[in-house]
Amino acid sequence: MTALLIYSLTVTARAQTNLGLWVIRDQLNSKEKIDAFVNFAVLNDIKDLFVQVRGRGDAFYHSEIVVYSELLNNNNWDPLEYTLNQAHSYGLRVHAWVNVFLLWTSDQKPKNENHLLYQHPEWCTVDANGIKDIQRRATDFNTLGTEGIYLSPLLPEVRKYLIDIIQELATNYDLDGIHLDYVRYAKNCYDYNPIGRILFREKYGIDPLLLTLSDKSLYKGLELAEIDSLMLKWEDFRRDAISDFVHNARKNLREIRPSLQLSAAVKPDPDDARKNFFQDWQYWLRQDWLDFVVLMNYTKDTKQFQKILRKIDPNINKNNVWVGISVYNQSQYEAMTKTILTLNNQFQNIVFFSYETFLKDPQYYPVVRKAFEIAHPR
Repeated sequence: MTALLIYSLTVTARAQTNLGLWVIRDQLNSKEKIDAFVNFAVLNDIKDLFVQVRGRGDAFYHSEIVVYSELLNNNNWDPLEYTLNQAHSYGLRVHAWVNVFLLWTSDQKPKNENHLLYQHPEWCTVDANGIKDIQRRATDFNTLGTEGIYLSPLLPEVRKYLIDIIQELATNYDLDGIHLDYVRYAKNCYDYNPIGRILFREKYGIDPLLLTLSDKSLYKGLELAEIDSLMLKWEDFRRDAISDFVHNARKNLREIRPSLQLSAAVKPDPDDARKNFFQDWQYWLRQDWLDFVVLMNYTKDTKQFQKILRKIDPNINKNNVWVGISVYNQSQYEAMTKTILTLNNQFQNIVFFSYETFLKDPQYYPVVRKAFEIAHPR
């Protein structure tokens, strides 16, 4: 049935398709592993490698700002530098994949006392119940449907710290791009960090925590329309903090390395991203703050996958919207179908998440590649 569906799809031939691959940090702890994914990319016409160099507030490169990752044993070795040398020798492009606001995910806390989690616990997000992320366990995050401990985008010092990381990478390494991930909130029930609340109160005259009260009679001296207006301002306040970070990242990179690409992995539904995660990525593209985004369109549902593609603003250049297809949660035939749908919808750039699936199952990618043979009949 799946095969019939695939071959019954009407495929529009593409002038050129550009392929990328996300490579998680576990593959950066030895030269042999790096050689393996570089060779895989070369053999399969994959030109862009998105290599995770900042995973959980740590560095898979030499940094004066970020602690060296515990997953690496040799402090004298620089995995990013080695990756760049190997990849560039074959003409591949390397994007430094940086987890931005996500800081930590495990109950087992960092061993290094210089980790940011210990140095600045006050920088972390707080929910509307006053519970700090750093007080939660991994099981709590699973229940909430969030990933872990996040840094607060509302704090200017947090945004500056993260900009400094990007500047350091751009200055010290011959990168082709910086790739931002988790450049968003965990959910829209955050962020009631005390410092962020003070900043909002200074601007609008009310503690945003009061706006969470369900009993409107407690809002003394405020009309309901004014309360609704303040709620919208509170949403914008948090959304603007993330947009400000992206804007400043772009400005700084243009001063340091104008040719360096800036991209972001984003929630695929633009309305959901903007409303529930304060990730206004279509606005970022319209403002030319990003060279491109990669939609994390990881659903197994074929109809939902295509629905997402059709929600993208038609005024946005599709060359600036790359489509991320998951391979970890579906069969190779399902991934092939979604690849064909991507090409049918006139999106030319595809990134697969992630290399590890192709590594574990050598028969997976040859099936997915058939999508391009179908899309480009000779």
